[in-house]
Amino acid sequence: MTPDEHRFNALILMFANLQRLMVFHNSLAMRDGREMDPALREALTSRLDLVGQVIARSAEAKAVSEADVASVMPIAESLPQELRDFYETPLDDLGTQAAFGAAEVYASMWIDEGTIQMGKAFDRPQWVDRSMQNKPMFFALQNKANAAVVASRTGEYSDDMRGDIAEYVQAAVNNRTQALAQVDGLPIMLDGRDARDTARA
Repeated sequence: MTPDEHRFNALILMFANLQRLMVFHNSLAMRDGREMDPALREALTSRLDLVGQVIARSAEAKAVSEADVASVMPIAESLPQELRDFYETPLDDLGTQAAFGAAEVYASMWIDEGTIQMGKAFDRPQWVDRSMQNKPMFFALQNKANAAVVASRTGEYSDDMRGDIAEYVQAAVNNRTQALAQVDGLPIMLDGRDARDTARA
């Protein structure tokens, strides 16, 4: 990958993990029959808007400017702790598990969507083709995750829902090490370098 591709990849990972947090907290609010905390919603929404705008500019320019790198660096620095807090959530009830699992589904989906954007921007058709093949799968996963979150309001889950929740939670747990390594490496990627090479050095 080129330096600009590493930077763009960092943007994708930031957007996907901010979406993970948004879905998680919104799902918990739905479980409890309340609105999501306005301050938290605003904090997540403003950062999602910023990263989304940078992605759009970078895709059009086929490069990530230094000014845009500087604008998103505070997000790159704060996400590692926020994601650790997410993974340390006590999964004591099915409603929390449904929210936790839905967050994983959406984060994975947005990484796939971002890979399509990156492939189109940097003329990597193989990335686009591979990720496009995942779209039907993510559509189905998203519908099931949403249904489980809606069911958490009443606490009435079908056997299929219970199985789906368990599957998504396990996927999130299995992905924890990789997800944390990715967000830990965001400043390195924004510098145009491969975080994996730095980790091996």
